[in-house]
Amino acid sequence: MMMSDVEITHAAHLLVSKHGGNAELEAARYADIMSGLGDRDGLLTWSKIWRTIAVMRPARTGLPQ
Repeated sequence: MMMSDVEITHAAHLLVSKHGGNAELEAARYADIMSGLGDRDGLLTWSKIWRTIAVMRPARTGLPQ
């Protein structure tokens, strides 16, 4: 069963609370695990969570150093 957008957003916030700056990496890791297991729904869910975390991240400002 696929998660709703509200559940995806909630899961993304929980991952950020737990893993901070590594939340995207954790979501990507879970997406990779689901892919390896052949779990398409799990892969899509974790990919959505990963993308949501990326969107939540504050945009960098200024020139690269």
